[in-house]
Amino acid sequence: MKLHPVFRGVSEKSRQWVEESMRPFQFNAGDTLFEAGDQPEGLYFIDEGSVSIHPIFVQSHPDVRGGLRRGAGTYLGEMSLLDRRKHYAEVTADTDVTGRLLPKDEFDELSMKEPQFVMNLARFAISELQSNNSDLIHELARAKMDAEKFIDRLKAISQISHVLNSTLDLDQLLSLILREATKHSECEKGTIYLVDPERNELYSRVLRGTRIEEIRLPIGKGIAGYVAQTGQNVNISDPYEDERFNPEIDKQTHQRTRNLLTMPMITNEQTIIGVLQLMNKHAGPFTDVDEQFLSALSTHASIAIERAQVAEKMVRSEAMAAVGRFAAGIIHDIKNTMTIIDGYTQLLRKLYPDVKAEKYLGTIQDQIQRLVGMSREVLEFSRGEMRLVFAETDLNELIYNVIEEFRAELDDRNITVDIKTDIMVDPILLDKEKFYRVLYNLAGNAIDAMPEGGTLTFLPQKALNGWALEVIDTGVGIPVDRLLTIFEPFATFEKRHGTGLGLSIARRIVEHHHGTIVVHSEVGHGTTFRITVPNQPEAVIK
Repeated sequence: MKLHPVFRGVSEKSRQWVEESMRPFQFNAGDTLFEAGDQPEGLYFIDEGSVSIHPIFVQSHPDVRGGLRRGAGTYLGEMSLLDRRKHYAEVTADTDVTGRLLPKDEFDELSMKEPQFVMNLARFAISELQSNNSDLIHELARAKMDAEKFIDRLKAISQISHVLNSTLDLDQLLSLILREATKHSECEKGTIYLVDPERNELYSRVLRGTRIEEIRLPIGKGIAGYVAQTGQNVNISDPYEDERFNPEIDKQTHQRTRNLLTMPMITNEQTIIGVLQLMNKHAGPFTDVDEQFLSALSTHASIAIERAQVAEKMVRSEAMAAVGRFAAGIIHDIKNTMTIIDGYTQLLRKLYPDVKAEKYLGTIQDQIQRLVGMSREVLEFSRGEMRLVFAETDLNELIYNVIEEFRAELDDRNITVDIKTDIMVDPILLDKEKFYRVLYNLAGNAIDAMPEGGTLTFLPQKALNGWALEVIDTGVGIPVDRLLTIFEPFATFEKRHGTGLGLSIARRIVEHHHGTIVVHSEVGHGTTFRITVPNQPEAVIK
């Protein structure tokens, strides 16, 4: 049996005697080998397994992890045997441990006979103490750093709570919450999803550079959807090992999600109103401390978000009610007038049946109907109503009709119109009158954005299971801070005319066709609106 190097220089006779004097020991994982204050039984030599040493002064500091470790080929108890004191530490088995014990009496006898043994033991003890002291100093420094971070997070929560309670601007709230969450959790990025109870979905409007993108997820799908459905935190060190994770987003963004922490935002009424998701912590997986911080932050955030949503809903409801009353008044006031004008127009068409008069009088009647229809549309919008009448429509013809509405203004401003008519040749299914309104609003905004002239392009495209249309201008562009609210009602952005409802109505019409509308803009380089609609919108409307 090979003896430990601490016996180096000891006589052969004494070495044999030591081997005969040693007796085996065995402890199971979790067992206590001896407690602080116990009298030493002897010198323990570990052959297999490992133990943790918990000094008394460390036990009083729970932030200092674990203590010291010793494994196979090391020994225990030398300090108590050398200075004749009780054990100064508790020793527990990390794993199953086996080894040999040199009893105290034999240890004392060997120390008297072999001074070299004592010198070796002292030298090894001093070396071990130096190593232990270095480890403890490092661990105490780490604990101090963690404590400072914890204090910073408490201060941050206090400051964030104050700010959250001082504003009802939802976009400002979401931006603040996400910024502070990523900063204090030391991660690369994050996303806040809000619950859309009407569609049973999560949604997040994300600004990527100069492009505004809306992400929508069914509740229950993906990790964010799972958290929204169950209300449970999800902390994953490797998302690719979790079947709920959707790697397609990583493929689209050319990034890799290394770790993930997702937490529900729950109101005082225990209603889940959103999900806060953080990704890619710099120093490894998200910790329990990160979860505690995010839980405290999400509690304050959920209350503030709910309050902002209620206030926003009240303001919007009152504004829509006012618009509804105004639209109803307009329809009532102009109905008789429009009926009289329409009647005289029909009479003139009979009196002057030539082709030229027919064209102009027909245009007057069309505009009368359009004016009444637009007023009724605003009224429906204010009431949250939308009635669609689907029919096969020539998209190119619809675009040309819209352009003719603006012909004089286009010529005055020296704006060139480019319509890619060779791409979409087959009729498509949509509500012609409603979609005319969408294109009218987009064209009008584009013309307003090009006061010094430019190019207005209509680019129809075939898309997956449907079609798409891009309306592109070379105008002044839209500032980044306005992109997030461009589809909100009454967002006029200092325009000299208009109600601020045009893009809101356009988006609602597109969504009722089960489609999407997104915008990409860069100041000084123009704006692109992209509409995507399925081939059979009638079949998917609910």
